[in-house]
Amino acid sequence: MVKGKERLIVAIDTNEFDKAKELIDELDDSVDIFKVGLEQYVSTRGKTIDYLKEKGKKIFLDLKFHDIPNTMKSAVRSAVRDNVWLMTIHVSDLEGMRQCALVAKEEAEKLNIEKPLIVGVTVLTSLSNQDLKDIGCDMTTEELAIKRAKLAKESGIDGIVCSAQEVDKIIQVCGDDFVTVCPGIRPTTSEVGDQKRVVTPSEAINKGAQYLVIGRPITQAINPKQSAINIVKEIESVL
Repeated sequence: MVKGKERLIVAIDTNEFDKAKELIDELDDSVDIFKVGLEQYVSTRGKTIDYLKEKGKKIFLDLKFHDIPNTMKSAVRSAVRDNVWLMTIHVSDLEGMRQCALVAKEEAEKLNIEKPLIVGVTVLTSLSNQDLKDIGCDMTTEELAIKRAKLAKESGIDGIVCSAQEVDKIIQVCGDDFVTVCPGIRPTTSEVGDQKRVVTPSEAINKGAQYLVIGRPITQAINPKQSAINIVKEIESVL
């Protein structure tokens, strides 16, 4: 049976290594997967990645690579060498994503390690329909997420990052073997913050989300460990 811990990814929301280390240590028994994003990676120059490896944790490297194909391939290759478990790229051109999928497979085979998962960012959960209109897109967030998910599936990458609000519809068109990673998850007792499309952990799992990314409701809680335990219990209550 799949455990709730296998579905929970905790985002390390700090730009200080010592605070990140303290959080990782506090959550050691209750969390197996941690997300290292731009703020944490740049400010510590990747130092947190090494510490997570020492602790035997799965690493979600969330740098959202988005560039010309050759640069993307080099970035993906470097991430594979870091032996991360999962990484993000932005959903972009079909051929560029295909090359990322291919180079990840080749590099992992060369190093004789398990290939990390590559997931494509569809539409950031901080964006609303009005935000898309403001930048000249005539689709809703849901329509654009589904369109990009289809493109990601065709390219051969492993899955996508999307809001749990549209994850069930994406699964319908891409299949339940397509990895779905959902940020913007907020327990009912947490503040929404800068997220505009939020869903509770149980709602997200019921919609079919495979992995839930949760940061501040855990990392800024009075008792982060207990908050993580409570969320794992909520996930398991609907599995």
